[in-house]
Amino acid sequence: MRAAIACAALLISATAYAQPAWRPEKQVEIVIGSGPGGGNDRNARAFQKILNENKYLQNVSIINKVGGGGALAYTYVNQHANDAHYVVFVRQGFLSNHILGRSPIAPADMTPLAMLTTEASSLAVRASNAALKSIADVLERLKHDPQSLTTSLGSTRAGTPHLALAMLAKAGGIDARRLKLVTFSGGAESAAQLLGGHIDMAAVSIDNTAPHHKSGAMRILGVSSAQRLAALPDVPTFKEQGYDVVMGGFTIVMGPRGLTAAQIQYWENLLERASNTTEWKRMMAADLQDLDFRKSAATRDYLRQQYEVSRTLLADIGMTK
Repeated sequence: MRAAIACAALLISATAYAQPAWRPEKQVEIVIGSGPGGGNDRNARAFQKILNENKYLQNVSIINKVGGGGALAYTYVNQHANDAHYVVFVRQGFLSNHILGRSPIAPADMTPLAMLTTEASSLAVRASNAALKSIADVLERLKHDPQSLTTSLGSTRAGTPHLALAMLAKAGGIDARRLKLVTFSGGAESAAQLLGGHIDMAAVSIDNTAPHHKSGAMRILGVSSAQRLAALPDVPTFKEQGYDVVMGGFTIVMGPRGLTAAQIQYWENLLERASNTTEWKRMMAADLQDLDFRKSAATRDYLRQQYEVSRTLLADIGMTK
């Protein structure tokens, strides 16, 4: 009798603590905080294509919610607390916007699901610019006059290229707040402005400069990756030129606050499965992104570390008090 009671108690306890597997029961929304055609949008649509074609998950839509530097998208997803049918693809702006007070949502307010890729930033000049052939040449010029070179950061300040440039300036003993910086509609326009001779340098993600470097119209002076990129073996990293600057623009998938362990596990497994497909690897290689898959806990740790790095750099460039 006692044995039967004990067994029953164990069964009840196990049932109470066991968490059933979760899977979507309705339309899944992948939310993007920028317009169609941008890097985050391309990644999300590539992922959607892989999910559909491999029949991993077919009831998926891409929702572009543009505004507040991504804050509108983060807020929208987080309004669906506990609901894993809503996820958002985020990049550096997710951290910078909170640090700068542009968004009320901190990384700890949402649920990290997985990190997918990192992407190097580049510093490029026109190929005809014979005076600037290395990062040392650039820093020497800026040391004498920080306003002597006009540099585009793509579409926004406080993004990964801006922070990488700030780290370079700091390594060269230059006050990054004194640099002459401009922004345009995006990295593609920055490249066009550089080719047209309207600016001196472009500090933008590598996919915007690589085609022009390969064509001979631009010279990429360095990249922010830890190692040389396989697609650009002739381009040195910042680090191998003597400047300890390694910073990759990340792509991370976040869910709303309050997701259960079962919901997190579902997304971890799905994202890892799709990340391991030949199609995803091929797409990311073509876009010059490095595969860097990390599950939820590791992604949370990465965000925590990058938040502190970003806060320090944004203070260095005078964007925070």
